[in-house]
Amino acid sequence: MGYFSRVRINPPLVLSEREALDLIFLPGFSTATSVKFGNGPGTFTVVSDTYMTAAPAAGATTGKVTIVESGGNLVSAQKFKVIPSIKTFSPTSGPVGTPVVITGMSLSQTTSVKFGTITASFTVNSDTQVTATVPAGAVTAKISITTPGGTAVSATNFTVN
Repeated sequence: MGYFSRVRINPPLVLSEREALDLIFLPGFSTATSVKFGNGPGTFTVVSDTYMTAAPAAGATTGKVTIVESGGNLVSAQKFKVIPSIKTFSPTSGPVGTPVVITGMSLSQTTSVKFGTITASFTVNSDTQVTATVPAGAVTAKISITTPGGTAVSATNFTVN
């Protein structure tokens, strides 16, 4: 396994899913068979033997970029971050103890869920879904999910009643 040398990665190594990542390396891209973002998949297009574009696919995680080639894998020296997002949550209101299903992207590495400033217990169901329980002390506020890639905040409040 080699490390990229003389590599330019644009944009900076903080990505939301589906954003493109331009990778320029030494010769040898024409034999690439796949790209991994952390432990997850990516898509790629070989533009030339020395230039490729790649993007994280659903399931990509924060970590190093790996270019899989028949002659051996190339692994980035730097980690990139996949930024999580919250799209919806249901129900939109309920009392303490209510299970809330949160949907979004890049949620598989969730380390924390909060209702406002109060930490909730949670279960990661998939890369696109987390179930959290409204914690004691929660008040009407936005829901946030934190992963190694960053923190996502809901667009609307969860109403505690």
